[in-house]
Amino acid sequence: MARSNKEISVEVRETSKNTESFVELELVVNKEVIGIVQQEVGQNPIIITNDGKQQTVKSVDVGINELIMAYNLHN
Repeated sequence: MARSNKEISVEVRETSKNTESFVELELVVNKEVIGIVQQEVGQNPIIITNDGKQQTVKSVDVGINELIMAYNLHN
């Protein structure tokens, strides 16, 4: 028997740590922060999951997708 798809809301928020040379985004799913994407100018973004694991990714979009996939896998 197949499971039905649940609708979830995904929100990307800028944090107060943003400057001209540093961007930090929080990824929020159903009012729960599931990870952070950080990028300094001229460098690849880094994603940080809730359990503290860090991973370098090629772009912010790839980082957001990685966080969503990890959330779907474990929840």
